[in-house]
Amino acid sequence: MISQAESVKDARVDMRIPQALKDIWQLAASMRGNSLSEYIIHSVSESAMRDVERDHVIHLTARDQMAMLDALNAPPREPNARMKKAAADYKNAIKEGKLVVRN
Repeated sequence: MISQAESVKDARVDMRIPQALKDIWQLAASMRGNSLSEYIIHSVSESAMRDVERDHVIHLTARDQMAMLDALNAPPREPNARMKKAAADYKNAIKEGKLVVRN
């Protein structure tokens, strides 16, 4: 989850929570054999990874998957007039400094 290079502890998070919530977290941490800090870091990291993955993974129906595969396997088509104009406009915008492309 966190590489050794990222394990340097140089940031801090402070928060105020109800005592009852801290007691539950402490109990859960001791049941896992972790300190409260270790438990919170592990639990929040897992939750954050799930949230990030949920927003970055595209879920397709079987029908959509087949349509995607068909499109990927189809030979490329000649760009139509609108696509050619869009490409030319894009190149001109870059040349004129109206659009900056960074890698």
